[in-house]
Formats: sequence, C-alpha cells, structure tokens
Amino acid sequence: MIATSTFLQATLAALLVITIVILWVAAVVDVLRHGYSGLKIAALLVLVLVFPIAGPLAYFIFRPKEPVSAEAMAMAEADMRRQAAGRPVGGTGVYR
Repeated sequence: MIATSTFLQATLAALLVITIVILWVAAVVDVLRHGYSGLKIAALLVLVLVFPIAGPLAYFIFRPKEPVSAEAMAMAEADMRRQAAGRPVGGTGVYR
C-alpha cells in the first residue's frame, strides 16, 4: 500500500513539475524571441524566473499582441475572396 501511494504521488508530482518547466521554458524563449529592448527583457525574465508559475501565466495573459501587417491582412482577404469565388451559388450545396 505504501509503495502504491508513493508511486502515484511521484507520478503526479512529475507531471506537475514537467508542466511547470514546459510553461517556464516557453515563456523564457518567447521573451527572448519577441525582440524587446534590454530593460524590458530583463524585467520580464525576472518576473518569469522569480515567480515560476504565476510569472509565465501573467506574461502569456498580459503580453501585447503581435501587430498584423497591412500586407498580411490584404493577402488573407484576397485568399478568402478567391475561395468564395470558387463556391457555387445556390443549388444543392454539393461541391464538385
């Protein structure tokens, strides 16, 4: 009975630790990849490293969204128009 509970406790602890480490590493990589200035990188890394659970969660929740370029928006709209032009109007709704 003791071995079973110890095994389950170790397994659940390992799953929790692995999840936290993955979240932590993802936050550190994203901070470094994002291209912030030096002081902002340092502040975000301190937040992520000092608070290993709340820091990465706060970073991913409150980080600014990446701006979408006008060219990417125009290409997406053109692609949607091209797809809509290929669909039949009316009829049975069965596509080729």
